[in-house]
Amino acid sequence: MASVAATASTSGSASYITSISSGLDTDALIDAAVAQKTARADTIDAKVTANTTKISAYQEVQTLVAAVSDAMESLALPAYSSLGSENAFDNRSGSLTTASGATVSGLAVDVDSEAATGVYSIEVVQLAQAMKVAATAAPSTTALGLTGVMSVGVEGVTAANITVTATTTLSDLAKAINAQTSTTGVQASLVKLDETNYQLVLSAVDTDETIVLGIISGDDVAQSVGLTDADGGFTNVLREAQPAIITVDGATVTRSTNEMTDVIDGVSFSLAGVTSEPITLTITADNSGVKTAISDFVTAYNALKQYVLDQQAVSSSGGAADDAVLFADSLLRSLDQTLKTLINGASASASGDITRLSDMGITWTSDNLLEISDETTLNDAILSNAKALESFFETDFTTSDSGLKLLRNNTSKSLDFTLSIQTDESGAITGVMANGDDAAFTISGSRLVGATGTAFEGITFILAPASTGDISVSIQQGFANLLTQAMTSYDSSTTSLIQQRINAIETVNDDLTTRSDKIRTDADAYREKLVTKYANMEAELTQAKLLQAQIAAILGNTSSDD
Repeated sequence: MASVAATASTSGSASYITSISSGLDTDALIDAAVAQKTARADTIDAKVTANTTKISAYQEVQTLVAAVSDAMESLALPAYSSLGSENAFDNRSGSLTTASGATVSGLAVDVDSEAATGVYSIEVVQLAQAMKVAATAAPSTTALGLTGVMSVGVEGVTAANITVTATTTLSDLAKAINAQTSTTGVQASLVKLDETNYQLVLSAVDTDETIVLGIISGDDVAQSVGLTDADGGFTNVLREAQPAIITVDGATVTRSTNEMTDVIDGVSFSLAGVTSEPITLTITADNSGVKTAISDFVTAYNALKQYVLDQQAVSSSGGAADDAVLFADSLLRSLDQTLKTLINGASASASGDITRLSDMGITWTSDNLLEISDETTLNDAILSNAKALESFFETDFTTSDSGLKLLRNNTSKSLDFTLSIQTDESGAITGVMANGDDAAFTISGSRLVGATGTAFEGITFILAPASTGDISVSIQQGFANLLTQAMTSYDSSTTSLIQQRINAIETVNDDLTTRSDKIRTDADAYREKLVTKYANMEAELTQAKLLQAQIAAILGNTSSDD
């Protein structure tokens, strides 16, 4: 008797029965049974998707928080740096004008934050020049017929010896001089006068440098080629060496170059020509950066606030709106309340008549957003009340020792205290107390680091030079520093509350995904068992029907006899 079996075929990752004798929809039965097994995985996957959506929402909050913090960063007190520290209030701009109204072309200036505001009268009297001398005309490739050693250099700089042989040409001499330019500060060139003759020209590399030529041995090469006369003087001076000369408010200033960087602190002069009339240099505070930072803050805050409002939206049925992924979220409520408290509060550092944002024309709208409701008030504050505006935004740090610098200000606390410093004979810091507490700071070389768990946590000073004694310190936190510090709890830094929440959700998702994968793997194995089971059943039924047909044939029965 022949063996008959049902066939189980595979499509993709699933197996199906392709020969059916029972009349049952075994594929449907298998799918239904497997679906019961994977239902829990589907629920888990939905949770993972919801969690992923929540992570994206938190990351959007981080992005919006960063924009708020970035806007205030340029108005906060910068941490001390040996390379210089500045913010938008330190920016300066310089303008050049003349009484006649003529365009200034002989002078350009660059102004940085070190410049003090003020007005100066500048005149360019003389430009610095590099000395240039010429020899007499001669063919460039004809041997000079000279043998000797000449020295080439400029005053005050080490000269180099140039060796000339009987076969040396004018071109060879120029190349030999140029080979030593980095040492001598003198370079050579050949000017073609006509088809036969060239002129050797020596130029000082730097302005206000005098070229010096001498005889070391043999022929007087310089005199022989017409550079010098019998007395050693130059025969043809094309341009004398001279310094740059300007006057600043009538005082004469002389420098060796046309680039002057040390005349007025924070101001660099570039001389291009002698001026025909006095030039007025006006240095003012560059207020554009302050206005931009304040405007950017209002825009950034409103974007964040609108997102918070969107997350509080309710549906028509009274529940959370579909897009309100962070509905009733505690972190979002905390962030919103923190910002509202800061914006409505007074700045501890304020020392003038600007103590709140409203004092500079920034108020709330009916939609709980910020607006610059009085542009005139803001402009007046920037232009006419800059010190009060700066004291509102910027933390006020004062100390009785100018050597004490604020290196790190990661705290929201305003503090007044006394540092008591102990040093050894070499000046190294050996002990420190804050208001008598010797555990308030730890010592790391010249750095004083606020100890964890104390009121000084987040503060780091650098003290150099150090000496034994008391130092009075006051730190009054400004609005910009308070806000940027508060936002660190909600930004993308590893220690922020939101990032910790994201990390926790990602950990949960990893666990859920592992569980879902396990359920689906087990379900796939279960499917294979069912396929095998039903395939065997179908095979047995098919075999039974075949046997029945054979028996009927033996007994002589046919379907027509029924």
